[in-house]
Amino acid sequence: MPPIVSGHHERGQKLYQKQDFKAAIEAFGEALTHKSSDAIGVLDNRAATYCKLEQYEQARRDARHMIKKASQDERGYLRCAKVLLLEGKPEKALEIYAYGLKTLGSKHPRREVLEQLHKKLESRMLPNRKDPFTILPFEMAMLVIEQFSFKQIVGIMRVCKGWQRFLGSISQLWMKIDFTGARGTVPFNAISSCIRRSRGLLTHATIKSLPLPQTSKSLEFLSRCPHIEHLDISANYGSKEFFDKFKRHKKLQNLTFSSEIPVTKADFLRLLHDYPKLDRIALWNIREGQQSSASPWPDSLPNLRGITLASKTSYTSSIMQHGLWVPNLISDKQPHPLPRLQELRLDWDPPTLLPVSYPICFDRPDRQDASIDDDPAMRPPPLLRQIDFRGILPSPNLFTGLPKGLEYLRFSGGMARPLQLTPPTETLPRLHTIIFVDAGWVTFDILQQFLFDAQPPVRKLYLDQCFNVSWHEFLLIMEHKGRNPELDKLEELGVSHWRDVDDMYASVLRKSFPSLRVLDLSYTSITGCTIREFTDSRTSELDKGAKLDRIIVRGCESISLDAVAYGRQNGLEVIT
Repeated sequence: MPPIVSGHHERGQKLYQKQDFKAAIEAFGEALTHKSSDAIGVLDNRAATYCKLEQYEQARRDARHMIKKASQDERGYLRCAKVLLLEGKPEKALEIYAYGLKTLGSKHPRREVLEQLHKKLESRMLPNRKDPFTILPFEMAMLVIEQFSFKQIVGIMRVCKGWQRFLGSISQLWMKIDFTGARGTVPFNAISSCIRRSRGLLTHATIKSLPLPQTSKSLEFLSRCPHIEHLDISANYGSKEFFDKFKRHKKLQNLTFSSEIPVTKADFLRLLHDYPKLDRIALWNIREGQQSSASPWPDSLPNLRGITLASKTSYTSSIMQHGLWVPNLISDKQPHPLPRLQELRLDWDPPTLLPVSYPICFDRPDRQDASIDDDPAMRPPPLLRQIDFRGILPSPNLFTGLPKGLEYLRFSGGMARPLQLTPPTETLPRLHTIIFVDAGWVTFDILQQFLFDAQPPVRKLYLDQCFNVSWHEFLLIMEHKGRNPELDKLEELGVSHWRDVDDMYASVLRKSFPSLRVLDLSYTSITGCTIREFTDSRTSELDKGAKLDRIIVRGCESISLDAVAYGRQNGLEVIT
């Protein structure tokens, strides 16, 4: 049954024919107040009238109201696209046609009209649309494509079939695959298609979010690529099954197993023996096990530069049988067994922390006589650049074994009891980053040993949740920072979760460290006054204090939104 045309609607149509458009709009508006009127028809007529007056925004509003009110009525899509064409926006009009075709059912009686108009507009716009990959020389196209990540390239392939064929034909784009950013599980066909596009020349693979039923099949297909050098696997899989599939991959240089893959100490040693070209290894679930006499630590690992080991098991016998034990960090052998080792990360999270110092340090395991500390031949060579320990309580002679080439040192977690360390006898001339997080064993004396006795050129210092160092004690360090002039060049400082840290303390920090660029005051008692002070100091030429680029204030409940907005508006990056 056709809709009833109300009197006001009919009057508006007549006024439109007489080109009295303003009166017609008023009549259509009155028609919309009647429930019995054809609302879609009235809106359609009023949008057409607005177009005559070149009031395209109002016309577009009525057209979109038509679509919202009746999504299965083709008139809304037709009117909206027509308004956009009058505005000179054919691309937007094409999108409206496409949206209408997607929304209307395949058996809609007026769908054919929408299809014809969509096809006509698309063909009319075609001469102005040029595929850059068909115009640019291949070398220049590759320079553009190389700027995109693997995830972005996969998304670009969905634009059109032409781009899919073009990108899929470039094998070097698929030699490095990374599914880290996958929104859901990664099916087998996604991995297999990437391997086929690489023509089996895959060298780097980061595999995440594999569905359990397809894990074995996906890794089996991956193992057929003989040139793999980098492998990062996050899947519920067994280390023995991995050995069976990848035992021939002698070119492997970087290997990472997630915590879902348990690895015994024996399996770890087997990895070191089977892959002599390993450059970096990261195993996030080491299990304690007896060290097999047939698989001792290799006498030499000449290529190994980075070791990351994580374990949740307590050691029950000799520490040298624990999965985190790394021998040969110090050695009198020539050449050194680990000549290129630069990074060491140990992560220990047992069910119950042991009330003893975990003897991971840079001493020989068979040292009995403390007098060899004075023998330069027994000290570690300057190999390590970065040390990162979590959950590990250092031994009292920590400073004795730290290499002089150390640049980055981080301790987090572990037992909370205070320690006494043997004072350093040598400086650490390259140590630019010191991070202590939830390290209750750090005391005022230990902090002085690190900052004053070792004389590091520290640029980044984080003392987060170090509750055995009071802010009064840290004030003493600031007062005596002349003992290490490098502290004046400190660029980043973190004192999150410190008790009694307020605006006054933050002001002292600003004046004490003029080179400071990043400050973390999370979970302290500061207010918006601190943000305003640091913000104002950025633009003051007379102020000799720190000119911060970023301040971190997570969990600071006394900071107002106005203060945060003030800082951001004036160029200070405020992270809440």
